[in-house]
Amino acid sequence: MSEKSKIKINCVNCSKKYLKKYKKFFKDEEVVLAEKIIDGMKNKDDEKINEKLYKDYLFFKYLYDNGGLIIEGNFEFIESLDNFFVNDFFISYKDVENISTNLIYAREKNNELVKNILLEIEKNELDNITDIIAKVINKDLRNNYNTLIKVGDNSFIYPYDYFYPIDYEKQGKTFSDNTKAIYYHMLLKVPRKVKSKKLLFKIVNPSSYKYVTSMLSNARNVVGYKKYMLQQSMKKHFTVKEDLNIDKTLEVLDRYIKINEDAKYEKLPINYVIIHNPRWLGVTSATKELFENLVPLEEVYLDENAEKIANKIIDSKVSQVIFSAFDYGWDKIARKIKAKNPDIKIKSFWHGSHSQVIEKINWETNVMVINLHKEGIIDVMGTCKESLVNFYKVQGYKSAFIKNTVNFTDEIKERINNTQKKNNSKLNVGLYSAGTDWRKNTYNQVMATSLFDNAILELVPLRYDIQKTAAQNGLETIGSTTHINRDDLLVKMAENDINIYVTFSECAPMLPIESLEAGTICLTGNNHHYFTGTKLYDFLVVEREDDVMAIYEKMKYALDNRDEILRLYKEWKKEYDKESKESVEEFLKM
Repeated sequence: MSEKSKIKINCVNCSKKYLKKYKKFFKDEEVVLAEKIIDGMKNKDDEKINEKLYKDYLFFKYLYDNGGLIIEGNFEFIESLDNFFVNDFFISYKDVENISTNLIYAREKNNELVKNILLEIEKNELDNITDIIAKVINKDLRNNYNTLIKVGDNSFIYPYDYFYPIDYEKQGKTFSDNTKAIYYHMLLKVPRKVKSKKLLFKIVNPSSYKYVTSMLSNARNVVGYKKYMLQQSMKKHFTVKEDLNIDKTLEVLDRYIKINEDAKYEKLPINYVIIHNPRWLGVTSATKELFENLVPLEEVYLDENAEKIANKIIDSKVSQVIFSAFDYGWDKIARKIKAKNPDIKIKSFWHGSHSQVIEKINWETNVMVINLHKEGIIDVMGTCKESLVNFYKVQGYKSAFIKNTVNFTDEIKERINNTQKKNNSKLNVGLYSAGTDWRKNTYNQVMATSLFDNAILELVPLRYDIQKTAAQNGLETIGSTTHINRDDLLVKMAENDINIYVTFSECAPMLPIESLEAGTICLTGNNHHYFTGTKLYDFLVVEREDDVMAIYEKMKYALDNRDEILRLYKEWKKEYDKESKESVEEFLKM
């Protein structure tokens, strides 16, 4: 099919309303109502086809004879499909397990993959299209729903968030910046909450949707409080989520109170607690690595709940309280503790940097901490960014440098020890926390990786725009469209030849050390204190993060010296862990 040829859009079982929409959306293509044509393809020879697969069989048979796009049912298209039409073939998951034939594309007739699917259906050994395609491509498709799967040179199976984002199945599906169309199930209603999300998704740019929903989530800190007070004044009986979260916090504090009450001479009492938000996974992970006596706490709206927490902390007889990061309402707790018992030291541990001044919410919490320090509420401000500590000291603030580190549990050590490097004759590169915001520098790292002839890049999360950029530069990509838990991510890191995390801005990134601890070399930017004054700095730190060739050359240099890097890392880590432990001890003594 030449570039000027029209793509045939074949509509089946779609309402007049949607057929009209398709003709408007695909105005440069040939849109036809094809259900009569496909129905006319039925013949007696097809009686051997499994009834469950018969409709699918007719669809693939039609595509094999004609090519084009089949649309069955009602889709609302958000963005142009031009980038998808350059594929030889594509199809998509509709949920966490199943591939859907509501949207199938073959660029040309006589497509080899389509032919093989037809042959497999005719064997009458399987009764669903997911297993049929899995057998044809020799790949498990039941556990890959959130990964873009490449089939052959230019054919793809897309994750469900591309075309089926509505959560009819109640599995946690949502809209994403990958979403290009929305499928409307004819027999099921769209939930009211999903309608609101869909409206927002359509109003804002898809790539901004996640950012906007995050902003709205933070806005509920204020709105939630006002709503609560209004409902209380109207004497309505209801339960707020905050009460459940506070109960968890109070339970942990009660446990610490009991430990201190029962402490004998042979067992040291708990002399500090550190508060963290369990929803902030990175902060929680960094906190667990350095401190004991963690207290989970989300945002606090109500004065009465701030009062309960302050009282429990005072009852625990601890000598100091540390806030790891800072969430809404925590300032109330700090003020109440200081007012009730001025002898308790209050400290903060911030995990950000001054570049976050452009991120309104994160920056406002930092300013709140600084103002609390000026007022004498917070006694010491800790951070794991060395340059920030130096800045605060010049400003006259009492601050501390905390060197964060990574120490794996025995369980994860065993998993990693049993993990083998991928044996696929490729250079396996990992790029994790691969967001599309400016700080992550993702596109430069993708470009650098594309310069290796045999590279395959795994990204988490895997975004369409990043995939498109990679494909334009001949780079094969795999990965997950959603974040995965830390232990599984560590195993993925261990499987690669090299991981890259050359970001523009960091406080003190955990990922490079996690990767090296898992036995895989990892490049990083020059925005932290690691490896300063050692040969590891020369091997792993990219001085010019926005220079694609600098990243590429450093990757080659690191790969050529892999064994030496891992040897040097073990020596460095042994000494660094001592420094990290000492930095925490000094912080606690201040």
